[in-house]
Amino acid sequence: MIIKKISEGYIDVPIIPKDKIIKRGLYILVYNGSIIKVGIYGEGVNSTNKSRFASYRNKGKDIVPGNGSYKTMKVLNEKLEVGETVEVRFKELPEDRMIDGYRWKVDLYYEEKKLKDTYKNSLWLS
Repeated sequence: MIIKKISEGYIDVPIIPKDKIIKRGLYILVYNGSIIKVGIYGEGVNSTNKSRFASYRNKGKDIVPGNGSYKTMKVLNEKLEVGETVEVRFKELPEDRMIDGYRWKVDLYYEEKKLKDTYKNSLWLS
């Protein structure tokens, strides 16, 4: 997926189509080959990559303080020139598993921290 700065104060975030919805995972924002943000989605009951980026989409059209997406859109608006783009890459993580009667799931926050530590020198947002 590609995010594009259309004009000052307007970052276009496309709608994720139904066939590309991922229930739980990680995402990274890539600008000119560098990882500038890492994040997670899928912790909430209805949280998916689509719902996470719908929030970015709404805030990208109206970059004013409000929800957690504000900081990301504010920084992209400040750092990108009109017409520049950022690539979004998604990594789907496994569903919960039952092993010996116990539910096991991937710790999204741990996986996010690993990515943040790996790319700490290029991140615009942490």
